Amino acid sequence: MAKWLKRGLIGAGVLVGGLAVLLVVTIVVAGLLYRDPGQARTPAGLARGASSYLTMRDGTRIAVTVWLPADLKSGQRVPALIKGTPYWRGEALTFLGKAAVQLGAPLRLEEPDVGILNARGYAVVSVDTRGTGASFGHQAVLLDQPEVDDFGQIIDWSAAQPWSNGRVGAYGFSYRGMLAVSMASLGRPALKAIAPSFDFTDLYATTYPGGVFNRIFLKKWGDQTGTLNRGEPPCEGVCRWLVAGPKPVDADHDGALLRAAIADHARNYDVFACSQRVPDRDDIVCGTGKTITDVSEWSRRAAVERSNVPMFVVAGWFDATSAAEVLQRTSTFSNPQQVMVGAISHGGFMSTDPFAPPGARVDPSYGKQIGAMADFFDRRLKADSQPAPTNVRYQVLNGGGWRSAPGWPPPGVVTQRFFADVGGTLSPQPPAGDGADAYQVDFSAGSGPLSRYQSPVDLSQTGYPDRAAADRKLLTYTSPPLADDLMIAGDPVADLTLASSRPDGVVIVYLEDMLPNGRVVYLSEGVLRLADRKLAAAPVGADPLHSYLSGDAAPMTPGRAEPIKLGLSPIAVIVRKGERLRIAIAGADSDNLERIPASGPETLQIGRGGAAPSFVEIPTLPH
Repeated sequence: MAKWLKRGLIGAGVLVGGLAVLLVVTIVVAGLLYRDPGQARTPAGLARGASSYLTMRDGTRIAVTVWLPADLKSGQRVPALIKGTPYWRGEALTFLGKAAVQLGAPLRLEEPDVGILNARGYAVVSVDTRGTGASFGHQAVLLDQPEVDDFGQIIDWSAAQPWSNGRVGAYGFSYRGMLAVSMASLGRPALKAIAPSFDFTDLYATTYPGGVFNRIFLKKWGDQTGTLNRGEPPCEGVCRWLVAGPKPVDADHDGALLRAAIADHARNYDVFACSQRVPDRDDIVCGTGKTITDVSEWSRRAAVERSNVPMFVVAGWFDATSAAEVLQRTSTFSNPQQVMVGAISHGGFMSTDPFAPPGARVDPSYGKQIGAMADFFDRRLKADSQPAPTNVRYQVLNGGGWRSAPGWPPPGVVTQRFFADVGGTLSPQPPAGDGADAYQVDFSAGSGPLSRYQSPVDLSQTGYPDRAAADRKLLTYTSPPLADDLMIAGDPVADLTLASSRPDGVVIVYLEDMLPNGRVVYLSEGVLRLADRKLAAAPVGADPLHSYLSGDAAPMTPGRAEPIKLGLSPIAVIVRKGERLRIAIAGADSDNLERIPASGPETLQIGRGGAAPSFVEIPTLPH
C-alpha cells in the first residue's frame, strides 16, 4: 500500500511540475508573441497609434499618441479630436502584462472612447499634460496657463498633419473636459467644436462646496495623482504585476526619457496641502500668484465666448457639483451648448438613479453617449453646419422619462414654498404662529462613502441607499402624503432663519422623497459655511448667491438668528402621489467634508413661522 501511495505522490508531483513548466512556457511564448496594437499599420502605411514628443515654445517635451482609424487609406483626410489627460494617455505593460493580453485578458490598452471614435472616422490625439505621464515639465497648479497654452500648439500641429482635414475638436470628461473648454479660450481657428463632459466650471465650488473643504475627495484625488506622477500604477495586487507605468514614446527604447520626465514631476504641487490652504476664493495657491478661480473655466469665460465654439456636454445629477456648474454655464456662457443631464455616474459608465433597482443599466449607455458626441462632431468637423441653439435634454427621475428645454431651468417653472412647521411637519402654508426648533449637531452624521462628493475620484457608482437611518441623526421636516404627483425641475433654494451657538459652522439641507414603505430617497442637497452667508451683489463663480471672498466672510454672533439662504443642487424628479417631501438639516458630513467647528459641540436653532420662517423653494412644472 505504501509503495502505491509513494508512486501516486511521485506521479502527482510530476504532473504538477509538468503543468507548472507548461504554464511558464505558455506565458513566455505569449509574451514574446505580443505586438503593440499601436504599431499595427493602416492601409495608408501609418502606425495606428504612434507616440512621440512635441517640443513646446519653452522647450518642454509633451508626449502625444495619435490613434488613427484602422481603415485609414492613402490620401484620406480625417478630423482630429484632442484629449488631454493628467491620468496617463496610455499604459506600458510588464512582460507578464503583455502575455496576459496575448492570452485574452481584458486589460485596457486604450480608453473605450478611442475605438468608438476611430470607427466613426476620427483620429484621436491623446496627450499627457505637462508634468504628468511621459511628458516633461511640472504642474505649479492644475490647469495653469502654460499647461493650457501647450494645447494651442497641439491644435495647430494636429490640423497640419498629412492625415488631417484641418478641422480639430477637443473632448473628454472631468479634467479632460475642463482642458477642452480651456482650449476654446486660445482662439485657434482650427478648433471648431468641443465636448466637455462631467466637467467643472468653477474649481473653487468643487474644492470648497458651499465654502466647506471637500476633504475626503481632495485627499483621495491628491494621493491618486501623486501616485500617477511618480510613474506608479494607481492600483494594488495583480495590477502591479501587469502594468509597468505610463506609456513611453516610441523612440524611448531604454526608458531613459520616461525616467527623466518622471523625475521632473517631483516639482508638482501637493494637491491636498495646497487645496487645504485656500479656504477663501481669493486665497493664493501655494505661492503661484493665482487663485483656484484664476485657473477655472469661469475665469476664461470671455475668451471662450469670443471663440463661439459650440459644446456638447453630458453631466450627472449626482456627480459632485458638475450638474449645477454645467447647467449654469448654459445661461452664463453665450456659446451654443447641447447638454444632456441624467442619472449618470462620473465618466458615463454606470447608472446613479436612486429609484432604479441595483445593477440597473445607465441610460443612455456609454456607447450611445459617445455616439451622440460623434454625431455632434460630424456636423462641425466633417461638414460646416451651423451649430444648433442651446438645448438641455434632462432625465426626470422616478419614471418621468427624458424631456428637452431651451435652457435651465425649463420654461414654465413655478416656485412652490414648503415651510418648516410645528412637530417636524413640512407644510405648503406658512405656520400659524412663531416657534423654533433646536438641533444639537451630530458630527457623526454623513452622506455615505459613495456620495456625490467622491464621485469624480474613482468613477464609482454614486449611491445613496435608504436615508431613513441617516435622517435619525438630523432635524427633519416631512410633508403629509401628496394628494397629486409633484414634478420638480430646477434648482431648489433653502431660506432659513438660523442661529448657532458657535461663531462658525456648517448647515446642510437635504431634499428627499419619503416613499409609502418608509424608504427615504435622496434627491438634492445644499451646503453652506455660516461664515460665508453674506449674499453676493453679483455672481463671481458658479454659486450665484455667495462670493466666498475673504472680505465677505464674517463670524456669526452666537445665539442671534439670521437669514441664511443656500442653493441646492439641480434635480428633475416626480414625487408621486402618496409620497412625502422631506427636508433634513445637518451640521456636518463626516464622510466627506471638513468639520466646522473643528471641536466641541454646536447647536443650531431653526426658526419657523411669523417674522422668522424657514422654508424651501421648490421649482415645479405642470405634470
